Amino acid sequence: MQVFTCAELMTAANALGGQVDFDAGMADATPVLAGWQQVHALDDGVSLYLSRSRDMVGGCSHNRLAPGITAGFLVDGEADVAIGKHRLRLEGNHRRMPTMLVHLREEDSFQRHWQAGRQEGKVSLHLSDDWLQRQLQADSRGSARLARICNGHADNHAWRPPAPLLQRATQLLENKTGSLPLLRRLQQESFALELAADVLQTLASEGSEKPLGAHLQRCVTRLQQWLQSGEADTLSIVQMARQLGTNAVDLQRGFQHCHGQSIANYQRELRLERARQALLRQRVPVDVAATIAGYAHTSSFSAAFKRQYGTSPSQLK
Repeated sequence: MQVFTCAELMTAANALGGQVDFDAGMADATPVLAGWQQVHALDDGVSLYLSRSRDMVGGCSHNRLAPGITAGFLVDGEADVAIGKHRLRLEGNHRRMPTMLVHLREEDSFQRHWQAGRQEGKVSLHLSDDWLQRQLQADSRGSARLARICNGHADNHAWRPPAPLLQRATQLLENKTGSLPLLRRLQQESFALELAADVLQTLASEGSEKPLGAHLQRCVTRLQQWLQSGEADTLSIVQMARQLGTNAVDLQRGFQHCHGQSIANYQRELRLERARQALLRQRVPVDVAATIAGYAHTSSFSAAFKRQYGTSPSQLK
């Protein structure tokens, strides 16, 4: 596998039309990634990314995602990413297999959290907004559902690639599709288009589901404000629901629908981020940061912090 330094990875990303920036303090000559990546652009707006890599450092890199639909999953390994304010943890575990399927109305931030020694075999597909608009205009009957989905921004939709596509993805990553370049390219293009069809079918089916009622939507919006301000830190989900005038089951379902994760996970990530900011900006002791994050024991806080950010609180401080 090729080893990329920090500077080489930035250069490679720029050559593909992207940009990768690491957190401050990463020297250009630092080896950061071992592996390979292939990018296949087809049909003027459809791009397939295949990569197999191993992190050589911990930390966080920052990039920008273009408008459109991005779908991604792991064949094996683990990944920890964030799109805008939404944190996603992906696993190559075919039993539950967390995946990424988001639509961006506008360019948004993309973060990758690194952990030394962590490996991943990843497949990602991007459908540009221009490509989507062309398809929607050409299909007047089926476009309404997809158009509603494309009004959303950065919500992670429930999606699971079918078994035949997972098998083909594994073959592509293991280079078991033949040695002829022309044959391999045709197989990659065929795979990308089948993957795009499955993604669009998933979104169109989801778009036919009954949307959240106006009252529940207001409850979810208000709850997000409470969580971000810290007003809900001392409340249970049952108490939150009671004060908002709904029930815990509907509130949890509505929040999951809007934000792609549970209330508890969203709250945990907000608390950890407050603790991280306190460590970085106020230089508070680790035990104080643990209290800010809602942990009674620094050991539990340190373990959760490292899972979230790829580095321990003491190292960050």
